[in-house]
Amino acid sequence: MKHIPNTLSFSRIVLSIVLFYLNPVNLPFILIYTICGITDVLDGLIARKINATSEFGAKLDSVADILIISVILFKFIPILKLSFYMVIWIFVIALIKVSSIIVIFIRFKQFGMIHTYLNKLTGLLIFVYPILNYFISCKFYMYFVFIVATITSIEEILICSTITSLDLDKKSYFK
Repeated sequence: MKHIPNTLSFSRIVLSIVLFYLNPVNLPFILIYTICGITDVLDGLIARKINATSEFGAKLDSVADILIISVILFKFIPILKLSFYMVIWIFVIALIKVSSIIVIFIRFKQFGMIHTYLNKLTGLLIFVYPILNYFISCKFYMYFVFIVATITSIEEILICSTITSLDLDKKSYFK
């Protein structure tokens, strides 16, 4: 039972690799992508429910999150016809997120990503985008996601720069 959360995270990694080879505007992509989202929610819930949370599990979840976001960016940026400034905006957000990981590594000598409420909201907004895009064009929604992701990445770098002990489950800069 204690291995179920890590198995779910690992399955998300495998399914993310499968998504890399699928057309993002077809139903098989959306179905596998939805399964990835379900496993993302379930791994943490089950881990907490059966008291199987672990540092390894948190890191595995973070790797799975990074991979699925990378696949989504790789698959959708070419078909979205983003302006140069939007691509730069994505790059800046990614740079801040990577900087947060580097700050944690320098300060605490370990890999980690903070699981804040805003990170969870950003993940949800990003998760919804490909499904929403399958049914309707949603350019305005994309701007909203970018704004939330920017605020999220700034909050995360502030947390990483100011915390005195590593707590990957810190919910907010203000808490």
